[in-house]
Amino acid sequence: MNIKIISLETIDSTNEYLKRESHKPITVVNANHQTGGKGRRGRKWISPPGKGLYVSFLFEKPKNFSNVQIVSLSTAVAVAKTLNTLKKGFRIKWPNDILFNGKKVCGILPELSGNRIIVGIGVNLLHSREELKETEYPATSLKLEEVDFDRETLTLSLVESVVNYFDKTVKGTFETKEFESLSIVKPGSRIIVKKQDGIEKVTALGIDREGCLIVEKDGKVERLFSAEISVRF
Repeated sequence: MNIKIISLETIDSTNEYLKRESHKPITVVNANHQTGGKGRRGRKWISPPGKGLYVSFLFEKPKNFSNVQIVSLSTAVAVAKTLNTLKKGFRIKWPNDILFNGKKVCGILPELSGNRIIVGIGVNLLHSREELKETEYPATSLKLEEVDFDRETLTLSLVESVVNYFDKTVKGTFETKEFESLSIVKPGSRIIVKKQDGIEKVTALGIDREGCLIVEKDGKVERLFSAEISVRF
């Protein structure tokens, strides 16, 4: 598979860079520093020089494929599996946050841009506690969790895994049971769902084939899309 990899020193955002440029898929851009890194729901992603892995993927959107939500979940599986080769214990918080010891170590941001799908990934590698103290959700880094890694090897392994899982997803061979096996949200889990119109406690029932979280409250079953909510415990 032909993959173009671009390495940059400083960029505003690897996702935004790919939106601006007319690269042909599959293109991967990796930066040492982001001045305007971003996460889900417009949040800032802390991206100091040399401290993290800041990488985005540009894929051509296949015809009749519009489910970016499932790309989000399959990418989370790809990342979690890659990190678990370094040290066991990386889990997924729906839809695509990677946690270690209950703290966020990686975030994923998929976006549609015309007929292209852009997937941004940020992994905290060498961040200190001081650098992560202002995050909304408790965060950590591979260094803080004493995970040994080689940056170049990790980057290449991550690229291979993400591209492989994207291919599986568009072919329809990715199964959400892979996600569920790594998820911290299990059927029967009591969770807190934060929506634009408020917060409510619900019971998780599972994940459907489109990657939606199925929950129940007071006998009413609801499908939740990742763009609408955030999950807490």
